[in-house]
Amino acid sequence: MKKKTLLLISCALASTQLHAAPGCTQANLNGNYVMYQAAVNNPNLNHTGKCTITIISGVVSGSCAFGPNVSGNPNFSGPVYSPVTANAVMNSNCSATIPISFDPVPGSVHIDSVFDVQFTADKQSFIGRFGNNFGLQGTSNGTRYSPALPSTPAP
Repeated sequence: MKKKTLLLISCALASTQLHAAPGCTQANLNGNYVMYQAAVNNPNLNHTGKCTITIISGVVSGSCAFGPNVSGNPNFSGPVYSPVTANAVMNSNCSATIPISFDPVPGSVHIDSVFDVQFTADKQSFIGRFGNNFGLQGTSNGTRYSPALPSTPAP
């Protein structure tokens, strides 16, 4: 009888855990990401970009490289970081706000971007949008990656 009772209780607990909402915590945001952007609302500034970032306790570091704009002018390629005023935040519904700053012309131009993204249920990838202090807006998507894995050139 005790075995049946324990089995019944174990099954009930497992069932409850399987059906519980996944939820997210700030710790779920920690990791390495590759993300791709497309700026879409300004014909003179539209471009695509790729960033590799690391987020630890809400602090962002990494690098981004943006393709040329529609006029063929080169865009920023270099380091990015968390702004002094805000860190990345993961909400319990797995949406996140990721502020990223960079200085395309050190000492004169400073760009603050805010990425508003939604993570998938497995917390491995996201999709969303971004905007910056120059009014540029666009879309973004990204996924976790492991810097420990060897890279292989694409065909």
